Amino acid sequence: MFVDASAIIAIMTDEPEAESLAALLDGARIPGSVTSVVAAWEAAVGLFRKKRIPMAEAAARVQEFLATAEIRVLPVSTDELSAALQAFDRYGRHRYPDADRNNALNLADCFHYAAAKSNGVPILTKDAGFALTDIATAGARTA
Repeated sequence: MFVDASAIIAIMTDEPEAESLAALLDGARIPGSVTSVVAAWEAAVGLFRKKRIPMAEAAARVQEFLATAEIRVLPVSTDELSAALQAFDRYGRHRYPDADRNNALNLADCFHYAAAKSNGVPILTKDAGFALTDIATAGARTA
C-alpha cells in the first residue's frame, strides 16, 4: 500500500479519521507499505504547519513515524515523472471547474499516484480525488 501524506498527517495529529486509517495501515504491514520522498516532504510540511513546530522537529517526527510503521520511503524515478505527467493530464486541476477543484490531483498527488501505479499498490489517503482515478484507494472520502 502507498501511504499518502494526508493519511500520515491524519494519523500523526489524531484527526477524526486517524483510527480507521491506522487500522488500514496496520493491516497492510504484512505485504509492506511504501511512501515516497515527495509524500514524506509533504507530511513534514503539513505537520510543521498544523502543529506550529520547527521544521527539523516535524521532519524528525515524520521519519520516526515512518520507521515505527515500517513504511519504506521510495525515491522518485524518471518513469514516475512520466506517470505523474499522465496523471495530471487525466486527473489534474485543469480538468475541473473551480467549484470542484478539490476533487483533482495536485502536484504531489500526481507523484503519489505515479508511485502507487508503478508499484501496483493501492493508496491509503483521505483525499477524495484519488477515488476518481483508476487506482484502488483505502480510506478516501468519496467525491
